[in-house]
Amino acid sequence: MQKRTLPLSIFFIAIAATAIITAVVTHFVEQKQALNNESVVKITRNDLDEVQDLYDLISTNYVDKVSQEELIQGALKGMTDSLDDPDSKFLTAKETKELNAKVAGTFEGIGANLELKNRLPIIDEVPLKNSPAEKAKLKANDIILEVDGKSTKDKSLDQVASLIRGEKGTQVKLLIQRETDKFEVSLERDVVPEDTVKGTIDEKNPTVGSIQIDNFRETTALEFRTIIEELRKQGAKTFVIDLRQNAGGVLAEAERVASYFLQNGDTIAQFSNNDKIISIDKAGKKIDQGFKVKEPTVFLVDQESSFGSELLAAAVKNKNYPIIGVHTFGKGTVQSVHSIGKDNYVQLTVMKWFMPDGKSVEGKGVTPTIEADYPEYGKLPPISKESNWRIGDSGDPIKNINTILNALGYPTDGSVFNEATRDAVTKIQNENNLPATGALDDKTVDVLQEKLFRLVKANDAAYAKAIETLKK
Repeated sequence: MQKRTLPLSIFFIAIAATAIITAVVTHFVEQKQALNNESVVKITRNDLDEVQDLYDLISTNYVDKVSQEELIQGALKGMTDSLDDPDSKFLTAKETKELNAKVAGTFEGIGANLELKNRLPIIDEVPLKNSPAEKAKLKANDIILEVDGKSTKDKSLDQVASLIRGEKGTQVKLLIQRETDKFEVSLERDVVPEDTVKGTIDEKNPTVGSIQIDNFRETTALEFRTIIEELRKQGAKTFVIDLRQNAGGVLAEAERVASYFLQNGDTIAQFSNNDKIISIDKAGKKIDQGFKVKEPTVFLVDQESSFGSELLAAAVKNKNYPIIGVHTFGKGTVQSVHSIGKDNYVQLTVMKWFMPDGKSVEGKGVTPTIEADYPEYGKLPPISKESNWRIGDSGDPIKNINTILNALGYPTDGSVFNEATRDAVTKIQNENNLPATGALDDKTVDVLQEKLFRLVKANDAAYAKAIETLKK
């Protein structure tokens, strides 16, 4: 299983990491490490003589002109790369200068975080909910090959970010590679939502409060508490807490939400510096300010639930709260961001966290108490707008299109765009006042994707199981 980078990555495309968030994470880590006062390992000048010798050798003897700054940055990057830890990385000034200047809560973009891999930008975590990227069904590990027809290969993250960003309401076209598939998506830029928590009363069950936690930022616990209080006033007697596609964020906020559901003194999580446990965090008024949620509650998770959402799920599962969904992502390490020199940063893995019973989630995830997942057609990649699909086209993209059409009640099958496919597309076009060409043009694709979105939502097995569980 591939590890995901820290959600507070300095490479935020959708929303710049604020100084407040960095301070929260740093303080959280320092609190844990302060409990372990063993001496820091020191190295002597002699230990670095070989590094200095190589620097001098290259500087004075290399055949071409050498940038001293690039040599130093190369050495720093080499040190972090030698850790063989995808969550630890050296960030150059060039990569961080533009994004560090962005300390506002939101800006106009698409809502996806990027990192570079093999000289190409990839989406390193689940796009923010209700963002343009999420609505376009982009996923973690999607590779962005082109932005508006311009190749992204060998471009820095700030260059890619500049291509993607733009005014609200304007369009940006991305060529995406997902595993072996390539497809094109058009996104309308928008203001990325700030709120991390959303809640409503279930339409069919007026005593059930349904709450989504999209991520954990510095205000998430307060947002959550406010929504719980509002839903109580609206008649909520039970709650469904949706942690699906929650990439983690600020761990201290996840702990605070967990404490809302636990009795004082219950273990939330344990932290280790790899040698020994240095902190065991417990629920209590110091963390939750005395606020508690005692109503019957179930939690939803999926394979994209990571880090902070896993900590919350593990903590409440230990107290027998139902966890519904599939195995979570499995990120059991903690990173902090440190400045190196004037403008550079190092994101470094400094701790591991463990579930209340002392077990690690790293690479394993949290096991749900009740298995439930989206239908298979809900996991298909978006329909590509790269080609005006029509009779005679074939391959995996067409197989996916036929699968979607069949799920929507239009009989089709196979991996060929045949007469049945054309007839289904024509019927959809007629039903939506579109030109009945029988070909999948951009507007028809948009209608088809919207129909699929509504179908998946209507067949949300995990949520349905949550309501069933609460009724019992």
